[in-house]
Amino acid sequence: MKKNKLKGISLIVLVITIIIMIIIAGTIILSLNNSNIIDMAIVAKNKSDVANAKEVAVLAKAEYDLMSKNEQGEEGSLRNYVEKKLLNVGFKLGEINDIIDGEGNLEKRTKKGGVIIPEGFYYVGGTKEEGIVISDNSLDESKGTSHEVAKRLKGNQFIWIPVEDFDEFKRQNFKTDETITFTKTPKTNGQYYEIEPTTNGTKEVDKMYASIEKYKGFYIARYEAGVAEGMGKPSSTTIADADGNKKPVSKQGVNVWNYIPWGGEPTSTSLYDGATGDDTVNGAVMVARSLYRESSNVGLVSTLMYAVQSDAIIRWFVNSGINVMDSREWGNHYNSTGAASQGCRQVQVTGYNAAWNMKNIYDLAGNVYEWTMEGHSPAYRIIRGGSYNVNGNGNGGHPLPTRSFPNYPSNSVLGTGFRIACYIK
Repeated sequence: MKKNKLKGISLIVLVITIIIMIIIAGTIILSLNNSNIIDMAIVAKNKSDVANAKEVAVLAKAEYDLMSKNEQGEEGSLRNYVEKKLLNVGFKLGEINDIIDGEGNLEKRTKKGGVIIPEGFYYVGGTKEEGIVISDNSLDESKGTSHEVAKRLKGNQFIWIPVEDFDEFKRQNFKTDETITFTKTPKTNGQYYEIEPTTNGTKEVDKMYASIEKYKGFYIARYEAGVAEGMGKPSSTTIADADGNKKPVSKQGVNVWNYIPWGGEPTSTSLYDGATGDDTVNGAVMVARSLYRESSNVGLVSTLMYAVQSDAIIRWFVNSGINVMDSREWGNHYNSTGAASQGCRQVQVTGYNAAWNMKNIYDLAGNVYEWTMEGHSPAYRIIRGGSYNVNGNGNGGHPLPTRSFPNYPSNSVLGTGFRIACYIK
């Protein structure tokens, strides 16, 4: 009898002990969860798994490269071979954001919505269709794309311009009421020209074309170029600031960098493309190139906008159903309408009006004209986009596709600025 009582007491003690242990364990787990230790452990494991998968991918590529042609034929393409190896460790190629380019090179790039986010940049928001925004400041990561949010962003911001069909990457006349003859060299009056790329060439234009073909797009500044930090409002006497030592910005609420020439005198000839103007002296070309040089530690190279890039933007708009021949509702023009009329008819700071925005790009139409690399006849460089003092539609208006001249490359005026374009290294 006494023995049975002892057994009963032992069983009660055991149950109580188990209950206490469960309570303590629950408290510990809750404490760990509240301190994010569990989440941190999961993240750490995921990072480790991804790192391991990337090593598997690199090793798979090396194995494939050492195979004979017959062995490669049996295995299929490099992409298929790497994919098969990754599946063995529970990954797919897209899940580790790896790309295999046309030459069979394995590259590790962050991607968002199928778009490469270059080294040194961070995804801010948007989609490929509505305009993906990136920034060169990590504090802007995933903040969003609204006009109010943009006021608080810290870094320079850029928008991805898709070029899915490289055969369409060409200059185009979008104005049905005129005929434009395009040439590649400035030989004849009345023709628009832009330098022709050379395959495997080393000029800026060669690298830009090759990058866009490879990565199926390029980035442009979200805003017209703003003045460098510490600069005041530009005037006709600030040309000395355009020597490439003061960096332009692409941020909201900054004075537009106007009163800036394209480059040198119209009597000089650019060694770059054989056309009028010197691009090695103070001007928009030099300033645009100064932001992200090829030698910089980020994944983009900055240039002045090329006409072929301007037309790629317009083509993207047209394919999205946007009426590019009437920008009164989304640009700062003399005859802007609706919400777009607030603050129009004068040059405003970058991103001044939320309505002056299309696909997350501000002031592409209106505010100030923007210098491009394109020329006309032997004497002029072309400006695009219209401005605050011209209409955004109709006869005599200057909607987005308009190529405006005459503009000597040494001209420096209130109504003309520039916009930066960037290609991926």
